[in-house]
Formats: sequence, structure tokens, C-alpha cells
Amino acid sequence: MASRLQGSFWAQGSDSEDEEPSEEEESSSEDSDSSSDSEAGARKGASKFLVGSSDSDSSDDKRVVRSAKDRRYDELRSTCDEIRNKLHINDWNSIQTLFDKLNKQLEKTQKVTEAATVPRVYIKLLVELEDSLLKTLGDREAKKKMSPTNAKALNTMRQRLKKHNLGYAEDMDKFRANPESTADESSDSDDSDSDDGSGSDEDVDQGSDADGAFEKIKSKSEKKKDRLLSMDPKDISYEMVSKKLQDIMLARGKKGVDRQEQVEMLTYLTSVAKGPCQRISVMLSMVSAIFDINPSMSTHMPVPLWKRCVSVVLEVLSLLSTHTHIVIDDSFEGSDERTEEPSPEQEAPIPGNLIAVVERLDDELFKSLQMIDPHTHQYMDRLKDEPVFLAMAAQTQDIQANHTDQKTLARLALRRMEHFYHKTADVYEAMRKITMAQQQADAAAEVDKDALKDEDELDAEVVTAVGQATLKVPADFVMEADCEAFMESLSRQIYEHGDERTKARAMLCTIFFKAIREDFYGARDMMLMSHLQDNVQHMDISTQILFNRAMAQLGLCAFRKGLVPDAHSCLSELYTTGRVKELLAQGMSISRYQDKTPEQEKLERRRQMPFHMHINLELLESVHLISAMLLEVPVLAAPDFDPKKRPISKPFRRLMDNYERQTFTGPPENVRDHVMAATRALLKGEWQRAYAYLSDLPSWNLLAEKDKVLHMIQQQLKEEGLRTYLLTYGAFYHSLSHQHLSQTFDLPDKKVHSIISKMMMAEQLAGSWDQPTGTVVMHAAHASRLQAAAGALADKATALVDLNERALSLRTGGVRDMDDDREGGRGGFGEDRGFSRRGGRGGRSGLLPGPGDYGRGLGRGGGRGNRGGLRSGGLGGGMGRFGGGIGFNEGRFPSDRFSRRQQAPTYDHMTSLGRVGNSRRQ
Repeated sequence: MASRLQGSFWAQGSDSEDEEPSEEEESSSEDSDSSSDSEAGARKGASKFLVGSSDSDSSDDKRVVRSAKDRRYDELRSTCDEIRNKLHINDWNSIQTLFDKLNKQLEKTQKVTEAATVPRVYIKLLVELEDSLLKTLGDREAKKKMSPTNAKALNTMRQRLKKHNLGYAEDMDKFRANPESTADESSDSDDSDSDDGSGSDEDVDQGSDADGAFEKIKSKSEKKKDRLLSMDPKDISYEMVSKKLQDIMLARGKKGVDRQEQVEMLTYLTSVAKGPCQRISVMLSMVSAIFDINPSMSTHMPVPLWKRCVSVVLEVLSLLSTHTHIVIDDSFEGSDERTEEPSPEQEAPIPGNLIAVVERLDDELFKSLQMIDPHTHQYMDRLKDEPVFLAMAAQTQDIQANHTDQKTLARLALRRMEHFYHKTADVYEAMRKITMAQQQADAAAEVDKDALKDEDELDAEVVTAVGQATLKVPADFVMEADCEAFMESLSRQIYEHGDERTKARAMLCTIFFKAIREDFYGARDMMLMSHLQDNVQHMDISTQILFNRAMAQLGLCAFRKGLVPDAHSCLSELYTTGRVKELLAQGMSISRYQDKTPEQEKLERRRQMPFHMHINLELLESVHLISAMLLEVPVLAAPDFDPKKRPISKPFRRLMDNYERQTFTGPPENVRDHVMAATRALLKGEWQRAYAYLSDLPSWNLLAEKDKVLHMIQQQLKEEGLRTYLLTYGAFYHSLSHQHLSQTFDLPDKKVHSIISKMMMAEQLAGSWDQPTGTVVMHAAHASRLQAAAGALADKATALVDLNERALSLRTGGVRDMDDDREGGRGGFGEDRGFSRRGGRGGRSGLLPGPGDYGRGLGRGGGRGNRGGLRSGGLGGGMGRFGGGIGFNEGRFPSDRFSRRQQAPTYDHMTSLGRVGNSRRQ
């Protein structure tokens, strides 16, 4: 035991063979012979007292301490040997792991040796790895027998070695030139302070030879690539250009192909092409190569590339207009068989699709306008490129008119129409003037250029013009002075030859175009005759967005015309869900109850409209809320027993309830605050205050005829203020002076007389005219206590049934739409039918006892209690305000004669306009 402790004590002073010294010890050790001998002697002296002890394992073994440098080299050689063993059995999965380990060991070795050179054993292994890899890849049978994991590791090693060996190419070339040399290997194992012998004269000679070989290989590849470029253009034949063009097209889409280099090569081929036919073929291939530079659909093509591509297409169109015998046909496939330029007497078809190229350029222009900041000069400069595109599209349609089917031409006409339909008359005229100014400036520049340059310089410029990003409006392009006639000619062509989607989009563009030019009735009639509001939910999302934009403009146009009910009908469906930005593709609303995947967000961003095509959302909200206010305020002021007192705009009612619940309301700040403050003032009959609130909205500055619209709003406020005043305070008067009402609301006597007479005829106002005195005599009509109690009981019963149905739907899990938006009408005698899924609330406000409204209930089980449905039908609606019994038919038995009197719903013409299906709100 003592001897064991003593042995362990002496062992503390020595290094263990299994332990690896730290880097500090390695760097601080001098590794001299004297120190090694002294340490060995110390260990030998200590072990001398333990001779004969059974606990000593190897007392007579001589322990040798090696330097850190030697250990690192040994580890490197050991790993290289392991990799060679794995190469014999093609275990590339293990080779991949060992290769990572070897690279880490190389870093440690270079840190210890502090040398920039790479050990020869490492270079030798790289060469063996590369040779073995090429051999394995060439053996197809061996590759088939590999496991999927091993095959994957093989491909990974091929890619890694391809990149990794680039940094050691020079050393590998030296080794391949003289693989038998052992100078470096001996220097690697040498323990002296000298270098590893890489600086010998022999190695210098070998390095120079390797450098020369590398330069030869490099120059050979460059000559192979640039052989055609270095030739005299006169020596280049038609077959050489065709063969080079074919080689470039076959290389499209392959990995490792420099696409920019392909474009530059095609640019050169354009200048040396033999004849217009071959020149057009090369230029069409060049357009495809430019498109390949930016293959992603989520990002737009860089603007210089877009301009370069458009300039190439314009040159192609110019050549086609000059050489009419050349035809671009998408179905032709025999251009590779030509060995010479075709003669002008015969038709020369070329494979290609110019219309597809124009559509792709249009998409790239649209995407660039989506992504560029609209508040910068770059956006304005990008908009100036639109006339060039329109000129290109017009020339393409004219040239391809006789060689392309009419359906494709109709699609191109729709592309042109989509650039004009959102432009007002002033914007179109400004764009026309800018285009003419650009053409005049380009013509003047050409004259100056002709005066300053000689013919040789002009020829050189023509050669390099294709490679430049210069973009000019063609001199022969003329924008029509009458935009309406131009739009009509495009739409006529689309209606004759387009498919269903193209026709629908052309119709919506025309409706939008008419709406911004104040032709409301023409736009409304087109919408009604086309029945797009019935079928739009089955169309694609971009068409649904266009439909929503057309409806929004239709509503704005109706409001500017003073047609408040029509404006509200057009805009009500857009504001039902509160997702106006998404419906108009002018932004993305963030909701905490809705999670969108990255793919959905990407698709939604691709559908966004450019900034210059936006409809101002603040103006749209102002028009919607003011229209709802003018319609809702008289309804709010009507007595409770009025059969027509039902909500017209649910979003407005919700805003009104939230506004009334506020404890403190400060000065109005946004559109909603202004409209709610105006509503509260109008309910009191104070139309001046209401007009002051509404006229302060800044959105009116966006209208061209601001004063006319504000005058219309003021007139509407006077009329609705008069109605509201009579409905609210009429019961407190015995008679009202006609003249006093005219002065209070600043209305003509005839207008006041007309409004009051209509209210009397509609039974909204209980009164009569006294012609001699010029007053309105009010007739008191107060409900009795029994009638008031019956009405209160009816309201409570209705609320109780609503709660029971909601609880039942939640308990059973059934999808039963209990939203108030789908309730039917309420009315006595069934004259006010509710065309909804739940039918009408029968007899809720009936003036006399009797059956209530039988409605059109499409819900499950028909109506219950006081709701009449298709199955319960008839007498289930009792509980009128002035009498009637509680509903007794609960829909369990076949209905009576009322269920057989169901009729198809008759929608008002603008109600049908406002139908925006839920399936479109994506």
C-alpha cells in the first residue's frame, strides 16, 4: 500500500501518456534535448526504489516525451490513414466525418508550427480523395449498390471538395507534377527548428512549372470561351452564329451557368448576326436570358434590366415592321435547320411568343411599382416608363394582328385597358403631354447626334445600343386624344373575341372608368345587365378585387351626384366586415384572431395595388358614414311603434352605441368622431352644427368639385334635419308654422311642404295641413297602457327567444347564424317581408291584432314563437304592439295558407348591387 502511494506521489511530477498537455504548455515548452534527458533521468531515479514491486506495471520501460509539434503531425497522419482505409470500402459517410476532423487537426497543427505552409501529407490525401471521388462517380454500378445515406454523403463530399480544393490547387498541382518527392514528408517529421524544406531550389522549380501549367489551363479555358469573340466579325458565318446560339439555349437552366455572361454573349451575337431573321432569333433568345437573371416571382426585375429588355423588344418590333416576311409563330419549331438567311420573297417563321413577353414585362412593371417607396422620386421616374410599355404593347398588337389568334389579342387589349381605366381625364391628358414632350426631346437629340457624329461612330453606336439601358418612346406612337373612344374600341374588341374572364374584367374596367367620369347611371346599368354581382364570388381573387374597386368608385360617384341611398347600398357591403384594406388590396389588416401562413402573406402582398391606383380610404369612409347617417337619423328619431323602424346600417349603429357609452367625448379627431358628433347634433335638429363638423373633414380636398359636394351635403342635412325635428318634437306641438319651419331650416316653402306631405302620406307624421293659417296641425296618437305593456312584453319575449336559440346552438354545436345581419324584416300584416334565413319577426310592430309577418325563414325548423318560417308559416307571429296573442305555431306541423304564399324576394336594384359575397373576402 505504501509503495503504491509512493509511486503515485512520484507520478505526479511526470506527464501521463494519455493526457494531452494544454496549449499554453505546448507553446511554452522549448522541447530541447537537455530538458528531455533531465526529465527522463528524474523519472528513472524515482522508479529505482520501486524495482521488484509488484504494483509497478512497467518500471523498466523507457518513457519518451515528444513535442506538441510531433504529436500534431502524428494525429494528422493517423487520420489520413483512417480516411485511406475508408476509401478502400467506399464508406463515404465515415469519410465525411473524418474529413471534418482532419481539417480541425490541420488548424491546430498550423497554430503549433506557426507556419503558413500546408503539410505534404495533407496535400497527398486531398489528391487521393479527389481521384477516388472521380473514380467512384464514374462507376455507375457501384453507385447503384450504395445505400441512400452513403450516396448522399458522396454527393456532399463532391460539392465540398470542389470548393475546398480551390484554395489548395497550386499545392495539388505541385504534388501531381512530382508525387515521388519525399522532401516535404521528411521535413514534416523532422524535429528541428528549421522549415519543412519547401523553399528548396527543386521545389521552386516545381512551383514555377505548376504555375505555368495552371496558367496554360486557365488561358486554354479563356480561349475556348472567347474564341468567337476574338474572331473578325467578317469571318463569322451563319452556321457559327446558329451553333453558338443553340449551345447557349441548351445551357439554359443548368447549374453553374453564368447567366450574365450568356446575356453578354447574346448581345455580341446580335451584332454579328447575318441578316434580320437571325438577328431577331438571337434577340428573342436574349430576352429569355434576361428573364432568367431574375427567376423569382416574389421580387421584381431590376429596373435597368427591365429597360434593357424593353429596348430589345422594341428593336425586334422595328425589324418586324420593316421586314414583313418574318413572322413570329409560337408553334413553329424548325429554325435550327436553317443554314442561311431566308430570302425576302418567302415567309420566314421564327419560334417565339411576343405577347407572352409583353405580359411578363407588364407583370414586372406592376411588381416594381408595388415594391418601390411611393414617396420617392424613384417611383415617379418609374411611372414615366409606362408610356414606353404602352407603345410596345400597341405595336405588338398591330404587328401580331394577322399571325395570332383573336383570343390572345383580346388578352393583350385587356392589358392595355388596365393601364387606362383608373386614370381621370386630367391625369390622362397630363400623361399624353409628357409622352409628346419625350418624343420631341428624343427627336431633337437625334438631330444633334446626326450633326455631331460621323457614320462610323453611328455604326459603332448601333452595335452597342442593345447592351445599354436607354429607353425612348417610339416616334410613331400616338396616344388618342379622346380616351373614352379609345377605351370603347378596346372593350369592343374584348367583348367580341375574349373569354369569360377577360370579358368580366373589361366590363369592370369600363364601369370604373365611367364612374370616375361622373356617368353613374351608365355604370350602374352596365353592372345590372352584366349580373357580375351574382357570379363574382366564383371568379379569381384579382377579379374580385377589381369588382370591389368598381363598387367603391360607383358609391363615390353616386354620393357626388347626391344619390345618398344608392351610395350607401354600394358601400355598405365593403364595410360589413371591417376589412376594407384587404377587399380593395390596399394593405393588410392585422387581426389577433387570424393567423396567416407565410405563403398566404406572400400571396396577399403580390395582390396589392400600386400606390397611384389606390382609392383614398378616408374619403371612402367619410362617404359611407355620412350616407348611413343621413339614412339612419330619421329612423332613430321615429317612435318605437313605427313599423319601419329597423336598422339600415349595422356598422353605423355599432359606432353610435360605442359613442353613446363613452363617459367623456372630447373634440372630434378622426372621420368617425366627426360623423358621430354631427349625428348627435342632427338628432337635435341642429343642422348648422352638423354641417360644421362634416365640412371640417380634410378628405373633401381630394374632390375636384369640393364646393358642389359640400353644398349637396348641406342641403341633405337641412332636409333630414327637418324630418328628424318633426319626428322627435312633433308630439309636443299642437301646430307648427310652415313659414317658421322654412326659416329655421333654410329651405324653400315648396320644399318644406313637399317633405311634410310625404311624411304624412307614409304615416310617419300624424298631422294635417291647415291651408288658411299655413300651419301643420298635429294629431296626438299615444299608446294606451295596455298596448305599451304588450309591446314591452313582446320585446322581452323576443330577447328571451334569441338567448334560448343562441344557447341551443352553442350547446349542440350547430352552425346557426344568429347574427342580426341576417334577420328578416319586422312588420304587421306581413306587408314587410323578411327575406333572410330566419324570416321576419311577425307582428312585432303590427298596428292591429292579427297574423304577423310570415317571412321567408330558411333556418332549421322554421320559426319559433313569434317567427314565421317556411315550415311554420302562418300564424306564429302574434304579439303585436297593439294586441294579438303570443305565437302558438312553433313549426312542428305543416303550415297553413300563409306558407303557400311565399314569393321570390324582390330586391331593390341598388340592394342587389351591394352584394359582396363572403367567399370573396379572403
